[in-house]
Amino acid sequence: MPNNNNHLDLPALESWLWDAACSIRGPVDAAKYRDYILPLLFYKRLSDVYADEVTRVAGEIGDAELAQQLIEQDRSLTRVFIPDAYTWTELRRSPVDLGERLTTAVREIAKENPDLSGVIDIVDYNATTAGQRRRVLHTDGRRHPHGLHHRPPAGRVAL
Repeated sequence: MPNNNNHLDLPALESWLWDAACSIRGPVDAAKYRDYILPLLFYKRLSDVYADEVTRVAGEIGDAELAQQLIEQDRSLTRVFIPDAYTWTELRRSPVDLGERLTTAVREIAKENPDLSGVIDIVDYNATTAGQRRRVLHTDGRRHPHGLHHRPPAGRVAL
């Protein structure tokens, strides 16, 4: 894969990244995966930008709590507004009901930022397949403590 200078050339990098994406994606069609993952990446980026802008405003006025209050009152202080409960950092605190919480987060962000409606809120991350949610059970029938998984590890059965 590396060339003589111990650097990764562009075709090798593209191949490696494609293989990595296919490994993560599993049996999901690439086009559907793209529709699923791009809004997720965009949400992460929006959350990072918002956090940076809150930090900037806090630096300008010298008080983080006051900056948050001002931003909530005057949304023009930042390019995007994300309610505290729906920041990426907050979402990551727990894997419980992650699909439902993620769908709610992107929908609430779209409500607060109408320009993002139809961009970030197009995927239901808690969607079902054929009317059934995939649940992961241990082979002895116990429910997996973290709920949904794309592929069950050895010794588990996906339902």
